[in-house]
Amino acid sequence: MHCRSYLYPGRMMKMKKQKIYFLCNSVDIERGGLTKASLKQASLFAELGYETEIITFNFNAYYPYIKQKLADLGKVHPNVFIRNMYEDIEGQKNSELKTKLKPANLKKLADGGALSKRNGHNAYRVLKNGYYTKYIGLGKGNTLKLIDYFNENRYRTRREEYDPGGNLKRTIYTDLETNKPRQTIYFDKKGRSYLSAWYSKEKDKYDHIHVFNKKGEITEEYTGDIMKLKQAWLKDLIKDDNNPVIISDTRSTDAILTGLKAKHAITIWRLHSHYLGAPYKDDSPIANKVEHGLNHMDKFDGVFLLTNQQKQDMSDNYGNGEKMYVIGHYHESSKSFLEKLKPTEKDKNRAVVISRLSTLKRVDHIIKAFRKVVDQLPNVKLDIYGKGTEEEKLRNLIEQLQLTNNVHMSGYTQNPDKAYENALFTALTSKSEGFSLSVLESMANKTPVISYDIKYGPNDLIEHGKNGYIVKDKNIDALAEKMIHLFENPIEAIKMGKNAEHFIQDHFSKKSYAEKWENYVQHLIEQKSRVQS
Repeated sequence: MHCRSYLYPGRMMKMKKQKIYFLCNSVDIERGGLTKASLKQASLFAELGYETEIITFNFNAYYPYIKQKLADLGKVHPNVFIRNMYEDIEGQKNSELKTKLKPANLKKLADGGALSKRNGHNAYRVLKNGYYTKYIGLGKGNTLKLIDYFNENRYRTRREEYDPGGNLKRTIYTDLETNKPRQTIYFDKKGRSYLSAWYSKEKDKYDHIHVFNKKGEITEEYTGDIMKLKQAWLKDLIKDDNNPVIISDTRSTDAILTGLKAKHAITIWRLHSHYLGAPYKDDSPIANKVEHGLNHMDKFDGVFLLTNQQKQDMSDNYGNGEKMYVIGHYHESSKSFLEKLKPTEKDKNRAVVISRLSTLKRVDHIIKAFRKVVDQLPNVKLDIYGKGTEEEKLRNLIEQLQLTNNVHMSGYTQNPDKAYENALFTALTSKSEGFSLSVLESMANKTPVISYDIKYGPNDLIEHGKNGYIVKDKNIDALAEKMIHLFENPIEAIKMGKNAEHFIQDHFSKKSYAEKWENYVQHLIEQKSRVQS
């Protein structure tokens, strides 16, 4: 397999000799802290002059749109190249979106059938002479995203997936009983297949891969696991690099890196979450997604963690402390210079929460606490920003607790600074965190945090009673009590917010973050060079 070289869009600079690769299974526009942290890390190395790539391994026909949108929003440095395995194997020469989004022609797609809009979704069912024949899913700008085809018994027979320009990119033929894939074919823009994958019903995974050239000839074949394709592709990508630095940023990429046979590479395991599973106590089992990396720490040159407390706990229980390095996050305001000069007035009756809406985050605790707050202070408001699997349940809870006039679900925000800046305070009720980027962002915007006492992160950031509050885990009453206290004492809350901003500036600056990253990476490069010599 041949991997091509690319020129980064935008301003170029003199590149340092080591290439930096961040392995992420996927990236998208509306994502939470992990993706945000990955983009910031990669952007930092690009700023420092390293040739930097984010490597994604999932298939997404909308990647051209996603990459362009991330660049337009300023979420990633212009010198960071986001490379995707499927696009690379296909032979795409330019990852930018060349054409405008092409809206789907529903009438043509219905082919004489009747269209039935699916409630709550940008999708339509097609019924032809009474038979349910197609399900049409639309994407951004009402582009055609997918078509599911059904037989007369309403079993799905196949799914077709399209890119923003309306080109067929993947067809998945499904098992009539399980609705899982049987065979998946990937196409280039000319309709030629460049890869096929067979799905094993017994193994419940793809276990046979064929790669084709433009003549339709088989160039490579992998059996047993699609992981072999990922490792072979990555190995080929880095083969000519001088001591490339490869960082596994997501747990789904850990096995790719531990199985990579490339002695010249510097490998780093970057852990963004708690290493233990529920209930996240010292005697809890290892988290399933972390287990592979934890059991293969000998395969990594470095283990990068977010807090000193996690380093201490992991080294005490699993050794390898000499490989562990601590680098938290940093915050850089999205405001312009002129915006920073403008004074921001706090809304003394408004709190805000920015979070992924999942069971892990326990946003329902915040809503329940706010019911107690509103009982005493009926004019206060809470804005909740975020998306996730618990969104509908949270909306129902707000209605059940009769809080619709006080608590608002505000959707995903692309600008957390703006959401935080005029709020009086925020709250964190997660079961666990790796660091909590939301706490950092809130404090940087002079907004104090009331947090449950959890591992890891809040105790590294919040000085209880000075720049925020730490309350007992799961104690909704204590959470409500501190909320009421800050609403009733806004001058104290504003003072705490200023203390919070100073704390972040002193301890989590971009300058300090950059120095740690570069020093630790250069140390590992020097170690590798000594071993090789």
